[in-house]
Amino acid sequence: MSSPLPVARALIIAPWVETVQRLGAPAEALLVRAGIRPELLQHPNTLFPLQKGLRWVELACQSLGTQQLGLHVADATANEDLGPYGSVLSRAHTLYEYLHQGVSLYGSVVLGQRFRLSTRGAQVRLHLDSPWQPTLGDYQSQLNSFAITIANIRRFAGPRWAPEEISFGFRPGEALPPAEIFDGTRVAYRPGETYLQFPRALLGQGLCDAVQGSVAAQSVVTPSLPDDLAGLVSLQIESLLSGNAVTLELLAESLGMSGRSLQRCLANQGASFTALLGDLRLRRAAEWLQRTDKPVVEIALDLGYTDASNFTRAFRRAIGVSPSVFRKAAERR
Repeated sequence: MSSPLPVARALIIAPWVETVQRLGAPAEALLVRAGIRPELLQHPNTLFPLQKGLRWVELACQSLGTQQLGLHVADATANEDLGPYGSVLSRAHTLYEYLHQGVSLYGSVVLGQRFRLSTRGAQVRLHLDSPWQPTLGDYQSQLNSFAITIANIRRFAGPRWAPEEISFGFRPGEALPPAEIFDGTRVAYRPGETYLQFPRALLGQGLCDAVQGSVAAQSVVTPSLPDDLAGLVSLQIESLLSGNAVTLELLAESLGMSGRSLQRCLANQGASFTALLGDLRLRRAAEWLQRTDKPVVEIALDLGYTDASNFTRAFRRAIGVSPSVFRKAAERR
């Protein structure tokens, strides 16, 4: 594939699903209509096709009779709901640090959209870009992202702060409500231009006194999502592996592709689903044999093998010794 597959981690859509359910719409049935298996979203790091997720948002808006769903979700979303990415943002000490971390680490949770910063004289714009024509789903994503961003900027600029201007690349059929977060903000609708604008002088602003004590000091690693298909497939297998039989068909469907297309694209990169699955199974098995007392039969079943003998044969063929011998050798080290 010549460009990254547009995907996002399940932790991104989880607050949306919870909000849609709370508001009374059939969130799981709508996920199925959009082509997303609800059970795949039970693991926060599982990937889902971004555009199918945006299609699901459209269906949820239609079911609820609103074009402001993104604002409802933002109200119910804390930084902690965004996993390690959100934890990093919570610990920023200045607005510049918050924005820099948000832009540079966004690729750890989403591929296909990107944040970037630009300056216009005394003004700064935070852009949210995507390479396709925006839809109602994109607009909800923009609403949600900017509402969360405004809430975070207020940690530095004060509780009543609002941006000078916001531009959306999609014009909805429903006007923005007089939400307090947009109080005094100019709202524009310009094709291809989605941004939030504020004074450059704010960049050096530190945390308000009221939130100083909430900043933790620990380190959080937020690796970027792979920008190649083989890397994405490996990550998806790893997310789905425990206790599941990860088939080519399931994996391809979870990424919004056909099995044949997935095989062809992997072959173009010199990889294969079978090899990637086998490698991850063995790495996970070796880790469990070294670090846990899980019985071999339990490890086999958790890795999707039909029985322990199949797992033992595969392990011996790749490593040279049986799982039991490998574990005993690890215990002696």
